[in-house]
Amino acid sequence: MTAENPSQRRHHLDAIRVSAILLLIPYHAARYVQKGDGDPRIVDAVVWFVHTWHMPLFFAISGFLAASALRRSTAALQVRARFRRLGLPLVVGMLTVVPLANFFVIGAAALWPRKGALPPKRELDLANVFGFTPRHLWFISYLLIVSLLAIGVWLAIQRAPRMGAAIKRGFGQLMRSWWAVPALAAISAAILITKTGWVAGGSASNSLIPAPTLFAYYGLFFAFGWLLSGQGDLIEGLKRGAWLRLGAGALIAVPAFLLFYDNGDFTGNVGTPGILAEIGELRPYGLFTVGLVCWLTLFGIWGVLARYVRKESRVLRYLSDASFWIYLVHIPFLVALQSTLSTTDLAIPVRWGLAVSGTLALALGSYALIRSTRKLVRTYRVRHAPG
Repeated sequence: MTAENPSQRRHHLDAIRVSAILLLIPYHAARYVQKGDGDPRIVDAVVWFVHTWHMPLFFAISGFLAASALRRSTAALQVRARFRRLGLPLVVGMLTVVPLANFFVIGAAALWPRKGALPPKRELDLANVFGFTPRHLWFISYLLIVSLLAIGVWLAIQRAPRMGAAIKRGFGQLMRSWWAVPALAAISAAILITKTGWVAGGSASNSLIPAPTLFAYYGLFFAFGWLLSGQGDLIEGLKRGAWLRLGAGALIAVPAFLLFYDNGDFTGNVGTPGILAEIGELRPYGLFTVGLVCWLTLFGIWGVLARYVRKESRVLRYLSDASFWIYLVHIPFLVALQSTLSTTDLAIPVRWGLAVSGTLALALGSYALIRSTRKLVRTYRVRHAPG
């Protein structure tokens, strides 16, 4: 197998990470629109399609980057790095960002009608503001645990090189075959068959302790990214036919949504089930179809970006550096803006657009402020260092 060009790989990985983060803001904004007034059917379709592959892409790119970092370092250093880069932000975020988001959500309940009626009012007390529900930070909790497990498995495999070589060879053979997408779709469907609903989600953000089924599901995508890392020929394979896979994923998503979708699956809203959603015998086929949409789209996005993003871009690099911060802080900004805009007479698409652009501007502005402050602190320490 050929080694991957580190310089080339970095650029398209930055593009994938930035694309996933920037898509998160309009996605979450659309989720709030779902809970508001109006006919959400089109919004439901877009949210459902993005939901099928968005978080899997996050975990896949995280697995890829984690494996790449481990090859350049040691297991001990990477364990410490995981706690510093994931554990510390999780603790700080649970004490700052999540309470702030809870504060705005409780306040928004008095302003924002949900399906024509105001939701039950929650008291603005410490129990409701400082709860242990991680909201969007559930991703960090899952990622921290799966990263530590992956490092442990990697250490074990280092003692059995033949097993490691067999796994790498088997994964390579799978990825070079035409049945890679159907096989992976079948595996992901087999995992999701153990939970209710038609897509992954629902209980992920309810606790810092991962739900077993969802942990196994997202762990599959993390393992995929981990195994893909360092195999440049497989990345080249994703480039070939990338647009075809992306188009096929979007095309299959249309009948899958119409036939199997029920927006009570993961949004928490009461909606109209798909035509076949109530037929239990069809559930395995529905989950397999959702798996096809997920893997085809994931392969397509990765291949397209790997094919076209070849040169370094200062803007892309800056956004990549800012991406984790944007992920951490965007929810409070988004809720505050959308709840405020909900009191206006602006059309829903206009409110959505203003909320998305405003949230991105505030998140990037706060990142620039933090970055400038850190530079000033470092400069001050250098100038006033002893000797």
